Amino acid sequence: MKKRMKKTLALLLCLGASSAFSQSIPDPFFPKNEYYSYDSTLGIVTGFANCVGDAGNTNAAIHVSGKIYRDGKLQDKYSFSGWASGYKDYLPGSGITGSGTDFSANVWMNPENALGKASASDTSAVVVLGDGGSIVLTFDNPIFDGEGYDFVVFENALNDTFLELAFVEVSTDGEHFVRFPNFYLGDSPVGSDGESGDNDPVKIYNLGDKYRIGYGTGYDIGELDDVYEYISSHGGGASDTCIFSDEYVSEFLSNYSYLNTDEINYVRIVDIVGDGNTLDSSGSPIYDAYPTTGTSGFDLDAVGVINANIPEASIFSIAAGLFALLFALRKRR
Repeated sequence: MKKRMKKTLALLLCLGASSAFSQSIPDPFFPKNEYYSYDSTLGIVTGFANCVGDAGNTNAAIHVSGKIYRDGKLQDKYSFSGWASGYKDYLPGSGITGSGTDFSANVWMNPENALGKASASDTSAVVVLGDGGSIVLTFDNPIFDGEGYDFVVFENALNDTFLELAFVEVSTDGEHFVRFPNFYLGDSPVGSDGESGDNDPVKIYNLGDKYRIGYGTGYDIGELDDVYEYISSHGGGASDTCIFSDEYVSEFLSNYSYLNTDEINYVRIVDIVGDGNTLDSSGSPIYDAYPTTGTSGFDLDAVGVINANIPEASIFSIAAGLFALLFALRKRR
């Protein structure tokens, strides 16, 4: 009954309905940092941040430089302290053939392409996950829950609407991964890459990456604590007013206790097959371009770290190196 009710809500939302409901309405889970619109009459979130440069998107789309595009220009906002430096468990899905591109399949299936800084324009500097594929990235220093976004996921979308989506998960021990809450408000297929394949970023929340190349989606580890508190306040998810599906709640609770939000050592990216059979954290179907050819699935460019737990000894070494360099330059003068 709960899933049917949520699907009915989604359908009514897309039809622009404004009438009251006789059934109980799920309590919304509000984004921690990203813009959202909320209909208090319906009791639901009706949209999220739009594409890069939109007036409502003043915080979420993060450039490879750490800047935000605001008021017609890039402005300082974040600073990257590092990038993914290693990987494990690259499990490519189907559909990676390289057909229709300038490269063969083995070029697109090189995980090394996802390491280091994201590209602002090179659409080939990626590792393709394939339909349903995944990869786990590692870092020189743990990511921790600081102020605002803690890390950013980059893809290689050619424009603002042809978006290939993926789930984003984090882990401390490399075995138990916790998936970020995610929502998709669309209600119908978007077509293949040979047709349209276009998505509306307003309908997408916390699915990597909903921005064009050069811009990434930020993730706040503290939001996972918010999810736990939300689920706990709804009887562990056993409530008609809990927005999250039973499946998401069960998976979340089975892994959350293993997570140290001040020591995230692994980020896993899991491609979403966009035919509607994959569900978001509320149990609604997710659509992106499907089927696609040549480089099917999510094309991971990079994962940048904003809040890294750098050991004091490393900080001291960096400071000492800078001091020595400044001293040498002054002596040379």
